[in-house]
Amino acid sequence: MNKENFIEQYKKLKDLNKGQKPLCKDFLKFCGVHKRKLDEVFGRNAYSKLQEECGDNPNLLVMERTPINQILDQYGELVRRNNSLPVIADWTQAKLRPSIEGISKVHNIKWSEIPNVFVKEYSDRPHWKDVIEIIKSTAETTNTDKTNKTFKEIVDKLLSWTPDRKRIIEEGYKIELRNYLEKHFKLEEEVGESNPDLLLNKKFPIEVKKDPSQSEYDRLLGQMIRHNKLYGSAIAVVTSISSEDRFKKFQRLFIEIHNKLDMTAELIKK
Repeated sequence: MNKENFIEQYKKLKDLNKGQKPLCKDFLKFCGVHKRKLDEVFGRNAYSKLQEECGDNPNLLVMERTPINQILDQYGELVRRNNSLPVIADWTQAKLRPSIEGISKVHNIKWSEIPNVFVKEYSDRPHWKDVIEIIKSTAETTNTDKTNKTFKEIVDKLLSWTPDRKRIIEEGYKIELRNYLEKHFKLEEEVGESNPDLLLNKKFPIEVKKDPSQSEYDRLLGQMIRHNKLYGSAIAVVTSISSEDRFKKFQRLFIEIHNKLDMTAELIKK
């Protein structure tokens, strides 16, 4: 499809929606194309550019209403409350907005980059002096801790990953993710005592789950704890979720248990 075809299809779907702006996922489904094709035609922020071409304000503008200073203020308060650099789970548990993905997409800032942005923007503000000291102190430790740094790199890569399409079976997501990650890390599959789906750099286990049932969520929690005891960290990637309520219930339990056990873990939804 070319630019004119996309514009025509957008207007057609908008008419079917009685004038309501269609969401990107609904538009792609209507056209029967993958987002990559839209990106090829319009480039970065492709759907927003398409909406502008059609005379609409992009849906993305809703996310842009959260200015970077507001995000940094929330981050600073989280650092102050934890007396340490927060992990993604802390931001999620505090129900802060926008999402980590939203910060990356709208402001082009990765989670691991926020501490540096905070120091750069707020270094001359006395109110944040204690927070900046915590960030700098932690950064000094992190810079000498290659394991911490690599874990954050893996999380950033996973947050940037988008499956090509919906897969019928879990193995399809695992293969696609493996192909994506092995370009950046040394990768093995189902090795070691805890037998993770993927093991990166012989130290970082990842479990991949497709639309888990309640019993599968329970099993996943046990797997994550075992991985953590063996490797010191663990990551779960959950795809094709059909029950948002079930996922959120698991997410709350996941954060609670790992915080109590003082374990390093991330839960990423795709």
